[in-house]
Amino acid sequence: MRARRWLFFLVLLLLLPPLPARAQRGGRVSILGNVGALWPQMEHQRTSRFDTPTALLTGALLNYGITDHAGIQFGLLSSEMRVRTDRNHDNTMTAQEIVTCFRWNVLTDLIQPYMLLGANYYIISLDPPLEDESDPGLIGGIGLEAVLTDHVSFGAVGRYSYLFADHFDSATMFSGLFTLAFTF
Repeated sequence: MRARRWLFFLVLLLLLPPLPARAQRGGRVSILGNVGALWPQMEHQRTSRFDTPTALLTGALLNYGITDHAGIQFGLLSSEMRVRTDRNHDNTMTAQEIVTCFRWNVLTDLIQPYMLLGANYYIISLDPPLEDESDPGLIGGIGLEAVLTDHVSFGAVGRYSYLFADHFDSATMFSGLFTLAFTF
């Protein structure tokens, strides 16, 4: 029954004609719900094997439109995965990402491609004997947003992060996210 309500809501939303509005106008705020996948590539100093699988990534972002073309995003994304280390030992890794990005909208129409550039801070929790990490990084990405109504848009974004990690020999993250934005 619950799935039918969501399906009805989505069909109703898609049938509404798009208004001649832009998803991001100067001074407008959007709240973005995100769901997608995280593909971490890491090598840990304390183990010769550190296999990181693809994991579910969820979170929320707050987008503030400075102008029609420029905006700032702040948010928190989270992921939890099982990591296989030496001697096939399973380890739980939880990654919390605090992100701040500059967003540049290439076009400001009903279909809106954009670029992201910014900084992030990862808080990575690992089971013992591996040590937890808290590391800053740089992030870049490209996305595409479709305006459904004056207040609702849907999009997808690909992001690449490089972490300046202490206990990892190398740490990069690639994520693909679907976003649903509500603009006020």
